[in-house]
Amino acid sequence: MKTDTPVKKEDSVLNENHFAELLIDQSIDAIIAIDCSCIVITWNSTAASIYKTTKKQAIGKSIFNVIDGLKDDKETVDAINRALKGNKTFVPASRQFAHRPHAENHYIPLHDNDGNVIGVMNIVHDVAHRIKAERQLQQLNDELEKQYRQLKLTADELASFTYITSNKIKEPIRHLYTGIEHLIKVEAGRLSDSGRASFRRIQSSINRMDLLLDDMLSLAQISILQKANTAIDLDELIRTVCDELKNKTEKPVSINIEELCIVTGHRDYLYLLFYNLIDNAIKFNESNPATVKVSCEKVFLDNETVKPFVEEQYYKISISDNGIGFENAEKERIFMMFEKLHDKKYKGSGMGLTLAQKIMHAHDGFIQVESEPGKGSAFHCFFPVTKE
Repeated sequence: MKTDTPVKKEDSVLNENHFAELLIDQSIDAIIAIDCSCIVITWNSTAASIYKTTKKQAIGKSIFNVIDGLKDDKETVDAINRALKGNKTFVPASRQFAHRPHAENHYIPLHDNDGNVIGVMNIVHDVAHRIKAERQLQQLNDELEKQYRQLKLTADELASFTYITSNKIKEPIRHLYTGIEHLIKVEAGRLSDSGRASFRRIQSSINRMDLLLDDMLSLAQISILQKANTAIDLDELIRTVCDELKNKTEKPVSINIEELCIVTGHRDYLYLLFYNLIDNAIKFNESNPATVKVSCEKVFLDNETVKPFVEEQYYKISISDNGIGFENAEKERIFMMFEKLHDKKYKGSGMGLTLAQKIMHAHDGFIQVESEPGKGSAFHCFFPVTKE
């Protein structure tokens, strides 16, 4: 019967020592050990590669003589001295010193069985790839920051230009309108019916121009809108909007407002948002009565379908009507500036939905629409749910 040959204790210790030395030598990190006099007692192959010094050349010599520039590196000298006193220390990579431009150094005290410090192990980790990636990322961030500042400056200048220009234009328009009105009254006896009608048409065109300038001013102001932290009760705000629109219109209107919510934003611009949407629901409506429903629900969205809006939860405010509707293919076009699907039949500047979309974006939300000719439309405004 075959029996295993017993392993001598001395052979086992030798095998363990050889295996430990093999592991240290194969490490991707440089592993160096020094005694309490800073004499090198361990020097693996990675250390030999990094410092261009063989194991035979390093062992038995002071680490300060083996690694060039080490003795002039006060941060590292202090780290070694603290490790010799029993403290684990760390020295980051630094381009200031030739021996550690891409090397992180860990200094770990070595203890004997009685807990006495008998030396220090130095683990040198090469972080060249990480540093390169960090520098590239920093360069990219710097470039993006520069481009962002340039875009913001351009946007602010454009918005200011639009605001100032529009205000300057509005004043002569008012003078022109009142001048024509005065002319009609003073010269009424000399004007023919055709002449008076022509002046009224001019006044009507001036009014449309004035309303268009108002919309352009609103658009410019929204472009430079800063975030607000005001809590807005949409139930109260939308009821106010609906009361004003009911008093304004002459057609029969039925508006049903369900329980709504509170969102964070700018009251004046949210008022303008819902005024435009509900006004459209009434204006583009030939039913008797024109019926509008305003509802709210809390929804979770698939972020992949609504990028770049990445919040998980939204309040979905829906304004639906029984109006004339429009083809599904037109639902992107209606948000474009000055676009009007029914240019002659219905009055308007073609800016209402552009403003609505801009206001939603300014509130970190978005707007979607569903519609079908003859069956009405539903506009859905998505506001991010404010985290408590």
